Amino acid sequence: MNILTEIENFINEFNKLEDEDFNIDSIRIEFNKQRKLQRLKELGNWCKIDKNNQTILAKLKKRLTDNEITSAYRLEKYNIYYYNKRDTQTNKYRSAELVIFGIKQYHKEPPPRELTSKILSILKDVSNIDLCLDIQYKPNLEKLKQLFTLEPYITDTGVVTDTRYINKPEITMIEKIIIYNKQIKNSLGFTVWRVEAKILIPNIKLLALPLYELRELIDLMRDKKALQVAKGIQ
Repeated sequence: MNILTEIENFINEFNKLEDEDFNIDSIRIEFNKQRKLQRLKELGNWCKIDKNNQTILAKLKKRLTDNEITSAYRLEKYNIYYYNKRDTQTNKYRSAELVIFGIKQYHKEPPPRELTSKILSILKDVSNIDLCLDIQYKPNLEKLKQLFTLEPYITDTGVVTDTRYINKPEITMIEKIIIYNKQIKNSLGFTVWRVEAKILIPNIKLLALPLYELRELIDLMRDKKALQVAKGIQ
């Protein structure tokens, strides 16, 4: 069984038992360039991202530092990137992090599954994933505000958006959580809000994901009446 299938089976088993719909949207893997980079390059053409390409950089700036962006590469037309990571002790770039975005989307095709599986078979690890759950109404954040600090996303022009971050949830293996209006973000023709959590995976060979903990947090946002309306239930 490959790594992607193993993670998906873990999530799908939880979904089946608990009547949920968690999905993977992004995968990140740290790797040693000396050992793995050549095999990754054999998968296709990796193009260095031009610092003047604001379309791609705007997407990456939420995930990488400006210094890391200067050495980021994209695999052909896919939302698959890797960027070099500097060792603060040696000041050398021996390691890198590969990122696969957009696995769960409505407005475009995800990266090919076969390609994703090949990448994971080369790197043989997963450092963290973005796990998402979509709901058909605006979540109620009042109970969350009593337990967490919800930080708004403010645009470059100073507009405070509906997007909220929980940057320090203090939940084991969950680094941060974002709640946002996916209909607006992706210009969709239907109502959908997304809750997305960055989940750390300390050891892929001893796979464990904090799904129950994340579900408990999401339950605080759920509005039963809104859900009934969204599903057309009287």
